[in-house]
Amino acid sequence: MCGKNYTVDRIEEDIAVLFDDDENKTDIHISELPENLKEGDILRFNQESNIYIIDNIKTEEVKSNIEERFKKLFKKRNSEESR
Repeated sequence: MCGKNYTVDRIEEDIAVLFDDDENKTDIHISELPENLKEGDILRFNQESNIYIIDNIKTEEVKSNIEERFKKLFKKRNSEESR
């Protein structure tokens, strides 16, 4: 059974600052997380094995969604400025 999902907000020295889907903040020592962790990654906490796993598919979905929003925002902004 899988537990909560977390987003890596930032990494400060040896602490990763995570936010869950309800926007609750959690600080975790990076030694408890996957080695290749990056800001913006989505983590799943596996309750059975008591480990955090990077959800690469969800991470890419979120990044693509953000990129599309920025493209739409800048496209709208540029069209308004050209009037």
